[in-house]
Amino acid sequence: MRKFYAPASIGNFCVGFDSLGASLAPIDGQLLGDVVYIEQANDDRFECIGEYAHKLPTDPKENLAFQCLTHFRAQVKSDMPSVSLTLEKKLPVGSGLGSSACSVVATFAALNAFAGTELSQSQMIELMADFEAKVSGARHYDNITPCYLGGLQLTAELVPDRALALPVDPNWYIVVAYPGFALNTSKARSVLPATLTLSESVEFAQRMSSFCTLLQLNRFDEAVVLMQDNVAEPSRSPLIEGFKEAKLSLPELGASVVSISGAGPTLFALCDSLEIAQKCQNWLKSNYLNEQGFSHICKIDSMGTRELV
Repeated sequence: MRKFYAPASIGNFCVGFDSLGASLAPIDGQLLGDVVYIEQANDDRFECIGEYAHKLPTDPKENLAFQCLTHFRAQVKSDMPSVSLTLEKKLPVGSGLGSSACSVVATFAALNAFAGTELSQSQMIELMADFEAKVSGARHYDNITPCYLGGLQLTAELVPDRALALPVDPNWYIVVAYPGFALNTSKARSVLPATLTLSESVEFAQRMSSFCTLLQLNRFDEAVVLMQDNVAEPSRSPLIEGFKEAKLSLPELGASVVSISGAGPTLFALCDSLEIAQKCQNWLKSNYLNEQGFSHICKIDSMGTRELV
């Protein structure tokens, strides 16, 4: 049996709405993401297990991972041997950590390796984006691409090979905190402004392009100063209980940036030392999480989706 792991990710990464995404690796070595197990079988079989399996449809045909299997067989490799496919769901649905992307990416990575199809990077990302759209309603790449490739990625259809990796400060620590309640992605998108003014559009372009350029120049401190979300955060923050208080309190503990991970309700705090990250995590555990919530201190995951041995 082979098993493939796809890590959680932060969509938007504050300054790059629908265009920037970062892969996450908890510093304690835990797997924050989904795992797919695959092996040859007499006929196609699917099972969903794991801590959050009960949050997914009981009918396999309604599960994204199973739909990926049937699509792969029909459109990519019709003569692939029958498989037993198991999704271990380790991320909560509607968390803002790329939960659906994890399931899709891990499944397609497992199928591509098992079938020996050797699809290109662009082909794989496009396959994955097709199925991410089933959940979010459109082809958003900012969870799919970092989940698959790792790192901090500038990603979109017009980007060459769908992804450009950006350097990150090795001193960054990222605290992610899932409060313990879900926020439907469609609902989170429905509150977004339908249009931006010309000045707002220009400011967004200037902010994101300057941020990416400064990273490439290793001017990380200056890049962090630009991390402000004026597109999604003002509309989404009222949907997330406790976010306003965290946004005010965590910078007082030393956090450089506090913003929403993807569509929320998970938030992330960017810190420049482990000591500050630990202080922020302690505050979040006491003030932001309910009994179903969790928090991790992470680095950027440089590996992305990989086979586990």
